Amino acid sequence: MAMRNFRQKERSRSDITAKADDAFKDSGYAEYMVSKKVEGKYRLCRILMVLLYLAVAAVICVIFLNVIPYLIALVPIFIWILWRFTWLYVSQSYFYVVDGSYFTVTTVYGERKEADYVRIKLSDATMIAPLDDEYRHYCHADAGAVLYNAVSSFNAPDIYFIIAKDASDKKCVVFFEGTEHVLKAMKYYNSKAVMSIKTSR
Repeated sequence: MAMRNFRQKERSRSDITAKADDAFKDSGYAEYMVSKKVEGKYRLCRILMVLLYLAVAAVICVIFLNVIPYLIALVPIFIWILWRFTWLYVSQSYFYVVDGSYFTVTTVYGERKEADYVRIKLSDATMIAPLDDEYRHYCHADAGAVLYNAVSSFNAPDIYFIIAKDASDKKCVVFFEGTEHVLKAMKYYNSKAVMSIKTSR
């Protein structure tokens, strides 16, 4: 997959951004990006990463003090290099694209690296619904389904789920944050599966 420019203004907000160009309003195309909230295990991973940087800095200082003391001045450079190549893994976003009857979720690391997360054919989806009291039980009905969590937080508004098959032809449930534009694009390809397009965005 070609690397996209995730530093564009409309995709660089800290919380949630949406692209709704006039050219796409009447088509089956939509894209959207959410940044992972710093909470729970994700917060713990960030804390551990900072502790790792401090530990590495301490070890390097001890080594340099016993060998060549003036090299301690290089410690910030070593830590910067370590941060450059590791912090992006605890700075994640999810980029959704509805295009050509497919819904693709890409994990974006630090706005610099991306990896395919899940891709499903919308025409094969059996249900696209909000994660509320009315529909919640459907996403837990099949204990063998593969779960894909692509939301910023399960406390975020407008969480939806899709029941379909992934690229490995396995039944899956994909959790994502819906917007009216994204849901209308999904409905363009599979109107029967979309249960609701009422969102706050």
